[in-house]
Amino acid sequence: MNLTLSNPRKRRVGLSVLIGLLSGLIGGFTKWGWEIPFPPRDPGTFWPPGADERVTPPKVFLDMLGLPSDWSYVFSGMDLPLSVFIVHMGFSVVVALVYCVAAEFWPKIKMGCGTVFGIVSNTGGHIIVMPLMGLVPPLLDIPFDEQFSEFFGHIWWMFTVEMSRHYLRHKITGYAAVEDE
Repeated sequence: MNLTLSNPRKRRVGLSVLIGLLSGLIGGFTKWGWEIPFPPRDPGTFWPPGADERVTPPKVFLDMLGLPSDWSYVFSGMDLPLSVFIVHMGFSVVVALVYCVAAEFWPKIKMGCGTVFGIVSNTGGHIIVMPLMGLVPPLLDIPFDEQFSEFFGHIWWMFTVEMSRHYLRHKITGYAAVEDE
């Protein structure tokens, strides 16, 4: 793989931070939208051990850290899990920020319009790190539906982040990428 770095004089790191924040929010909402037709949690798979239902990884993570996991708010008559939403959006923003800044240094990270990075993110997070941390069941115990949803959901999420990054950078600078300048 070509590890060629971009021209340092053409990088716009500060701008890429702002774009990463915005793209992360857009991507976070996109990932939620993906989960409506393809719910990632099987209600018949209880996790963590001893739970009487399938708890989302952000809630398990907050509980492991001893942080509040039960904050909620009411919108349109529905009680919604604010703590879980903060972790979900925080993860999306941090990963998108890293991606957008990295794209200024290493343009190859954008391969496949961000989809390759989405596959790497899913593999690193949902297949390796999260099972090792106990946030999700062991890999072989995760239902196919969940693996399908997370795999393609991460591809769609990072594609959206890349399209947002591409569009915003072009609108602001006249160039969609550092290598175009």
